[in-house]
Amino acid sequence: MDNHQDTNDGKNQEFTETSKLKWSSRKEFIISLLGYSLGLSDIWRVPYITYRNGGGAFLIPYVFFMLVCGLPLYFLEIMTSQFSGKGTWRVWDFCPLFRGFGITFLFLNWILAVYIMLRKAWIIEYIVASCSVELPWSSCGNAWNTPGCVHAGSPPGQLGPKGYVEYNNTNTTITAYTTITSVSGVNNDSSLIYMSSAEEFWNYKVLDISSGIGDIGKLNWKYLLYLVASHVVIWLSLVKSVQSIGKMMYITTITPIVLTIIIWIRALTLPGATSGMAYFITPDFNRLAHSEVWIEAAFMAFYTLGPGWGGLAMYGSHNRFNDNCFRDATINTMVTVIYGLFNGLVTFSVIGVLSHESGIPFDKVITSGGFSLGFVAFPQAVTYFPAPQVWAVLFFVVLLLPGLDSQTIMLEPILCVLEETFPKTIGKRRIPLLTAVTVIIFILGIPLVSQAGVYMFQLLDWYAGTWTVLLIALTEAVVFAWVYGGDRLSRDVRLMLGRPLPMFVRVTTAFVTPIALLFLVTVSVFKYKPPRYGTYEYPDYAQAIGWCTAILSLIPFFVYMTWLVTQQKGSLTERFASLLKPSAQWGPADDDSIPEYKSSERTYNRSFTKLVLFNLTGRGGLDKSVNVNAGEIYPMKGATHA
Repeated sequence: MDNHQDTNDGKNQEFTETSKLKWSSRKEFIISLLGYSLGLSDIWRVPYITYRNGGGAFLIPYVFFMLVCGLPLYFLEIMTSQFSGKGTWRVWDFCPLFRGFGITFLFLNWILAVYIMLRKAWIIEYIVASCSVELPWSSCGNAWNTPGCVHAGSPPGQLGPKGYVEYNNTNTTITAYTTITSVSGVNNDSSLIYMSSAEEFWNYKVLDISSGIGDIGKLNWKYLLYLVASHVVIWLSLVKSVQSIGKMMYITTITPIVLTIIIWIRALTLPGATSGMAYFITPDFNRLAHSEVWIEAAFMAFYTLGPGWGGLAMYGSHNRFNDNCFRDATINTMVTVIYGLFNGLVTFSVIGVLSHESGIPFDKVITSGGFSLGFVAFPQAVTYFPAPQVWAVLFFVVLLLPGLDSQTIMLEPILCVLEETFPKTIGKRRIPLLTAVTVIIFILGIPLVSQAGVYMFQLLDWYAGTWTVLLIALTEAVVFAWVYGGDRLSRDVRLMLGRPLPMFVRVTTAFVTPIALLFLVTVSVFKYKPPRYGTYEYPDYAQAIGWCTAILSLIPFFVYMTWLVTQQKGSLTERFASLLKPSAQWGPADDDSIPEYKSSERTYNRSFTKLVLFNLTGRGGLDKSVNVNAGEIYPMKGATHA
């Protein structure tokens, strides 16, 4: 069908399809999908991004992008890999010109895996601190506290003029900004910044923060040991691929949900909780006129749900051919949206309690920035429980669990790309490969356990998983709907599920998602703002490093694309046309469906006008013998409906 060369064809298909492990059960797949999307992003990121964007106004674009842009791509990434039995690398056989995205996913997940590990060290430090006779963040008077420390239960204070404070911590001077200069029970000193004891514990004990990213300071050797322990657990979870991942997800996905519900119930019994939740759910519609709100909502939707990261293709490749992946994708998306909103309610209810008890205005409670929200609000919440040490240990253990499963999910696509690229060598030596990847990630993460680690963390978090993921998602939507074609997708879905491509997925992927993402990517370039940690502004060289990090994962994509084009014969137009067609190795993983697939491909001939018509109406596709209407069920041998 095409004449382009493939450096890994032929017997590679034997590795990627017939020898792939399958999920032990549908429940394991669904739970693992939830583990892929649920986690610290919902507990930590959704609330602080909402906090930063003025509360309830942010929820409208966030839910919009989750459902209208996130869900269709989420489903299609799973569907194409399930259809072909191919993982993160080989799934791009349906359009080989873009196979370089497999390398991009490798770099993207590798960068993320390096800096995200630091959160495990922070959480373990909280677990260790929770074993104290008194929770160290529940009171002032500790070695790290400043004169402006306000502990839980302090009487409400009053507002005063703006001021600054310089606090000497481990020979480092930290200058912070405050609008609160008078709190009852504390010396009325206009030079002080008043900060809750929970936040001071976070900034000055856990982070032991330096003055800036250029002030590296000392390494925290305890954190290095914490990283080693975390890497060992993740290594054990990945030894048997999905067979071990699925078992782990039962614990790491379900347990945090249960404990979060308990914390919320306790917070509701305290004054100030309802006002905090009201701030979270009450939209200020004027904020919707600000493009920044929509841009961050799109970033957050793709960061939380997970399309554009490569992990979903790995998951789908381990599915059975007739599994109802559309139902699974829909359920998981809805649960992820609901859980993110629920965590927002929980976090904001606790912030409301903090605001009420300290007398600090709601939008000034967390002075070091929304980034710190989850590490301040939740530790404070457990101090309101009887036997708070027990609750603190339980909470941080279950906070650690989704962090471990997210790390597991980030590493598996890396392994998948390497195994599928070199099936005869690396692909047969999983344990040495896993060990090498783990060691490299550990070594690269060593600078992050310095006193400047939090600045490095936020810099990478700001750039690595934002524009790159949106650009990938935009490209995927165009490739799915207009290059491979909505008509082909509909045929593939019918072969698997006995029904055509759902109308909602077909229309949004072809029209809504590309237009919305293209607009947001364009606007975000002009509305760009550098990251800040509290009042600290990153220097120009740090911002340059951030941009290089964002671009780094895209460079291999263009290099590989250029190399592929040079390997083809004919004119430049003929080379691109050849690489835009499905390769000879692309097709259904189900033997019974291969004849029908090949028959439709042999007679496949479409014009752009016909493709536009199909993407709009669902008519005029590859199913010539029937009337193709969205939602019509086709009786297919072996198809399952649930």
